[in-house]
Amino acid sequence: MKKILRWGLLSLGLLAFAPAATAQDQDQELRDNYKHKLEKEFVSKIEWVQSYDQARASAKKQGKLVLGYFSRSYAP
Repeated sequence: MKKILRWGLLSLGLLAFAPAATAQDQDQELRDNYKHKLEKEFVSKIEWVQSYDQARASAKKQGKLVLGYFSRSYAP
């Protein structure tokens, strides 16, 4: 009986750490996907700005519009 209880508690302890490892794996996968996308040709042909205020000032100076690109899949 004690052996079964020990194994049960041990398995519960292992399950408690499983989601953290999965979240870290997913986080790394998202970062890898982001790096892969940045290597694509169409991305390198555009000067991307990550600051909205900076993009607005630049667009106003050049008489252009601002394109906002939002993606959930690369946000860690």
